[in-house]
Amino acid sequence: MFLLEFDHDSVREPSEKQVADLAATSEMNLRYGYFETRIFIAATGFEAERMKSPLLDFVHCALLAAQAVSHGQPGRISFTESSLLIEFLPSGEELTVLRSWDPVPGSCAAIDFLESVLRFSVDALKSIGERHPDFRRNAYHETLSRMIEEVEPAPGR
Repeated sequence: MFLLEFDHDSVREPSEKQVADLAATSEMNLRYGYFETRIFIAATGFEAERMKSPLLDFVHCALLAAQAVSHGQPGRISFTESSLLIEFLPSGEELTVLRSWDPVPGSCAAIDFLESVLRFSVDALKSIGERHPDFRRNAYHETLSRMIEEVEPAPGR
């Protein structure tokens, strides 16, 4: 089992200036300066944890981790604002989930991880796009959409 969700009601709304710049602002601004939220993560072996993070940065890092895992490689989610790290180590069809702040490992099926990351990422883009349609015109929206398309959950699925 793997769970990755965000609290839609906790997404911090951008300032008026940020909203005005939403279609043209840089990837870095969107990743680190917009849409901070509470994110929940859980796997077999550890209870759901809550953490705060800029939503689009977490989406970006989770998609990179999913791309690596879908190719049988280790994946990781690192946090720019801290030294926290979540690693996903493949062993066949299973993943070991390691969190830098807790020695208790978790596990999940690789397909559960990939599908959860895809749901999380699509939900994040949709939620932000519905609340702030100008976000869809930003080049970074297209970058994230392409990253979503590049994640392969499993052959034949």
